[in-house]
Amino acid sequence: MKFYIREKTQQYYNNLLIKADLGLHEQIAAELVGKLSKNAKVLDLGAGEGALSERLADLGFHVTAADKDEENFKSTKAVFTKINFDSLEDIQVFTKQHQNEFDAVLGIEVIEHVQDQWQYVRQLMQMVKKDGLILITTPNTASWLSRVLYLLSGRFHQFSDADLSYGHINPISEWELNLILKETGATDIKITPAGTLPPLYLSNFKTSLLSFLMLPLRPFMKGTIDGWCIMAVAKKPN
Repeated sequence: MKFYIREKTQQYYNNLLIKADLGLHEQIAAELVGKLSKNAKVLDLGAGEGALSERLADLGFHVTAADKDEENFKSTKAVFTKINFDSLEDIQVFTKQHQNEFDAVLGIEVIEHVQDQWQYVRQLMQMVKKDGLILITTPNTASWLSRVLYLLSGRFHQFSDADLSYGHINPISEWELNLILKETGATDIKITPAGTLPPLYLSNFKTSLLSFLMLPLRPFMKGTIDGWCIMAVAKKPN
């Protein structure tokens, strides 16, 4: 049985802060390397400091990084473009400017921050080329940890009042994300666990205790019960 022992600490890539769960960026990179040509054009929509953008640029991709805070972006290997996610007009202009431009469009830990998740996925679809990839990650609301926390508090994991401080306003299930991708025209949809949340997660006392308590219930659980996040990969049809 897989396990993880110790508290998670902040991770960096080339001194750039990784604002994502442990191992998630490596999983994304491996997914893209297996599906895209080396010189593919990739949009990292919601890039933060640029840790993922830099990692992908180092792999040979031509990366455009988009975010609202240009001063916070520190990668020197990706092209930065500013976008105000709080402005519907700004988003519409950005989408129109980059229509059918990219071989892959990434929305990494963004969809839980937006009010209209259907419109958000439509915009990703507009910016990717035919036969291109859409890759979305978001917190796994069906994980074993999320299930037990919901039982105790009525809130999904990573969607408490404290999580509002960094913009988690809209949890989305694997079922709903799959539905949105289908209804917006995506094909070859694959949703898998991502990040680091194995069956045995031994860090602080609370999570370690919950981990052991949930083990006997695992055979009765359906769905994606492991993974801090889920990762959806889909194709825009030709």
